[in-house]
Amino acid sequence: MYIFFLFFFFFFFLVSSVFTLFLLSAASDVYKGRPHIREAMVGHLRHIEEGLAQRIASSLGMSELPQAPTAAVAVQELDLSPALQLIGKMKDTLEGRAVGVLIADGSDAASIEAVKQAVTVAGAKVKIIAAKIGEAKLADGSLLKIDGQLAGTPSVMFDAVAIILSSEAAALLGKEAAAIDFVRDAFGHLKAIGVDQGGKALLKTAAIEQDAGVIAIGTLDHFIAAAQTRQWDREASIRTLA
Repeated sequence: MYIFFLFFFFFFFLVSSVFTLFLLSAASDVYKGRPHIREAMVGHLRHIEEGLAQRIASSLGMSELPQAPTAAVAVQELDLSPALQLIGKMKDTLEGRAVGVLIADGSDAASIEAVKQAVTVAGAKVKIIAAKIGEAKLADGSLLKIDGQLAGTPSVMFDAVAIILSSEAAALLGKEAAAIDFVRDAFGHLKAIGVDQGGKALLKTAAIEQDAGVIAIGTLDHFIAAAQTRQWDREASIRTLA
């Protein structure tokens, strides 16, 4: 009986291993993508939207568009469906959302408090982010509890961000990859960015040029308005769209 179970276990293990290797091989083929599969998919996209097919073909390195296959039924041009829209249905609001405020020792307490109050009134939550967890000693000597450590709390977690730093802290954070990623990701994800002079310095270090979505925190009403949505006009300046 013991030998039977041993043989059964060995056989089961062998079959499972072979099947697993087969799946991994298949997944690898899908991941790598075979040229004829890519061409077939882009060809089908030409029935859906020629411009989309062209963009995808370009990103896949195709020198020319593949031939569109014969459609099983006649292609119909349908009206846009509001029910299927995402951007068009989104309401500009901060309610239920979160704003991350990047600070450090020496940050201006009044500016931080003003941002917190404005964001809270707009219905969002504020999270204070710093390079170190614990408390930050602000310019007026007060201590402020930190909600998240910079290295583990990226800007992707927030709907908008504010950066309130002294010039000294901005220079130090300019040497921290996590701080550069924090502002670059926020900018790349089309989020509103509120800044004081130290914040502007950090953006300059990160090679980010100020646009309409980068707003001085002295004009909080403008920052709150921008934070309620994404900065769609920025996209064409940071990535190829066609």
